[in-house]
Amino acid sequence: MTDIDPADRRLLDHVRSALDEHDPVPDAVVAAARASLTWLTVDAELAALAEDSALSATGVRSVDTSRVLTFECSTGVIVLEVTSLGDTRRLVGQADRPAHLSITHPGGDTEVDTDEHGRFQVEGISAGLVRLRCVFTDSPDAPIVTSWVLV
Repeated sequence: MTDIDPADRRLLDHVRSALDEHDPVPDAVVAAARASLTWLTVDAELAALAEDSALSATGVRSVDTSRVLTFECSTGVIVLEVTSLGDTRRLVGQADRPAHLSITHPGGDTEVDTDEHGRFQVEGISAGLVRLRCVFTDSPDAPIVTSWVLV
């Protein structure tokens, strides 16, 4: 790698300073970037977003305040309906079997157990980036973590 010319370095420093002052990176973006690395654990499999009703190919903008998200991985599936309630969200969902869920959101962490069919409902989830950690009752040593999603 070559060294940067001192004049170029001064110009880059000036541009960086101007951007930091007039168009700083939002705190939520910095927090999301840091948080995106926290799922990198050896004890959890990543459940990727497989389907999002907000990305449907209908081409028509909906006035609905809810959307359905499906997360999948080799060890489990979680389907989640997110309903907007102003600054908070209601999550109604179902895992493919009974589990304990930890929901990480801008307001903190919320814990919930599913019923015997894997169903759950949580209100008061802060709007913003959200992810779920799911520990299945039948396989507590094989949790899954969803990818981050903006709700």
